[in-house]
Amino acid sequence: MDIKKTKVFYKQIKSDDLCNCTYCKNYIREIKSTYPKVSEYLSRLGVDIEKPFETMPLEPDKSGYIEYICSQYIVCGTPDDFMKVMVDSISVDIAKSYPATTIEEVHFVIEVYPIRLKWVM
Repeated sequence: MDIKKTKVFYKQIKSDDLCNCTYCKNYIREIKSTYPKVSEYLSRLGVDIEKPFETMPLEPDKSGYIEYICSQYIVCGTPDDFMKVMVDSISVDIAKSYPATTIEEVHFVIEVYPIRLKWVM
């Protein structure tokens, strides 16, 4: 992993670059406060938890929550020294399937799952 390049990558992402759908807006608004330890862990990898590459939401339930099957993030470098971990009952692992990234530099995609957030939108 290249943590320095990953940090630079995320600093270049502006809020206008992120998905503007209601599901992603909700995710961005709630994820850091709901999962602070996951945010801290991802930050040590250079990843900004509030800038997901991809989210996979279900529909909000009647109790006012929404499940995200997983959320994916880009990490620069190779996954040679990356190991799956559990952070507060959330798995962080290398993604096996994800949309094309269009990034030319060496990178890989990680995913965090399962995520359950308040539906505030």
